[in-house]
Amino acid sequence: MMQYAGSDRREFFRINDTVVVDYKVIQRENVANVARRIAQSTDDDEGNEKAQLRAIQNAFSHLVDQINHHDREIARALRMLDDKINLVSQSIQRYHNPVSPDDLTEANLSGGGIAFMVAEPVEIRGHVELHLQLLPTANTVHALATVVSCEKILSAPPEKPYHLRMAFTHMDEQDRNQLVKHTLNRQAEMLRGGLPSEGMSLREF
Repeated sequence: MMQYAGSDRREFFRINDTVVVDYKVIQRENVANVARRIAQSTDDDEGNEKAQLRAIQNAFSHLVDQINHHDREIARALRMLDDKINLVSQSIQRYHNPVSPDDLTEANLSGGGIAFMVAEPVEIRGHVELHLQLLPTANTVHALATVVSCEKILSAPPEKPYHLRMAFTHMDEQDRNQLVKHTLNRQAEMLRGGLPSEGMSLREF
């Protein structure tokens, strides 16, 4: 499980993105239980399909890296095949996890934190449990975060006038890896399209 603490935080790319966000404010006395549940979810994965797929993917990536030293074309073909399989998998996940436009949230996102507009203020240094669904892959991320700031924006829509910024403090390593990969892929898409990748500030993340 990933944990950040002060100067140990890493620098991450930040992007403006559209995600599905489910968040809940956690009372201080319950923070340890949520952190334990996030850690436990990794232990529970052992032996199930998610853990098996993760082990296969890691072994495959290692094998392709070895092949790349001897034949780059074969390694490239294998990576393309892997990408094709991933696209099929994403299509299946989207089919089983349809997203309503009403569920979408505009956010500024990185491997270290997230910012988005909310209806009610949240206490600074408070704790928030988050479930994110990334698009278009439908991959999910479960995290515990600390509130960095929550400012009322006068020009914001009245139904969501508060700009909430949070830093992730606890997250499964697999979730972190897929989140970082997602932000890098989205940034590459934006750069190819000539669009800015950053918007709302996520300083210190």
